[in-house]
Amino acid sequence: MKIDPKLKLEKIAGVKDVRVHIRDPHLDVENKCLVATDGHKLVRIPVEVSTADTSGPVPLDAIKDARKRKLESAEIVCNGDATLVDPTSGKHLAHYDRVDYGNFPDYERVLPDDSEKPIASVLLNARYLLELAQALSVRRGEEPVVRLDIFDDSRPVRVVAENEPDRVGVVMPCRK
Repeated sequence: MKIDPKLKLEKIAGVKDVRVHIRDPHLDVENKCLVATDGHKLVRIPVEVSTADTSGPVPLDAIKDARKRKLESAEIVCNGDATLVDPTSGKHLAHYDRVDYGNFPDYERVLPDDSEKPIASVLLNARYLLELAQALSVRRGEEPVVRLDIFDDSRPVRVVAENEPDRVGVVMPCRK
């Protein structure tokens, strides 16, 4: 499997979750993708798979190791165990246990169908959205929760604190 090691899937995977089967991303060879989830958020990343790859967990340590080695592209052979390979030289760099703790969640069930039309589609700078959420919503011991009001793809998106509806901000859509 080839993947860009700069993608920080550890931000999404349930690294410290009691459900051990979501601690590492899941390689789906049939759909040629890598999926990570913590039960609250999920990402599906298209990957190039090899004939040697088999579906199952991909150790996050292999992806993070490729990032530390500053590889432009990570090749991780996933069959039985996982092996980080230098895509340029073909040299085996590191080996990781590939422990399968059980069934990975049915991610296809929660992803909207690609043919479905969204109600609204707006490009937003994620950092700006996080900064607004942190400025508007303070809940002890919890992450900030905000509501997004989208009017159309060219107008500012209204951001409202879930617990304080008088706290309002806007974030401008990114220019296409």
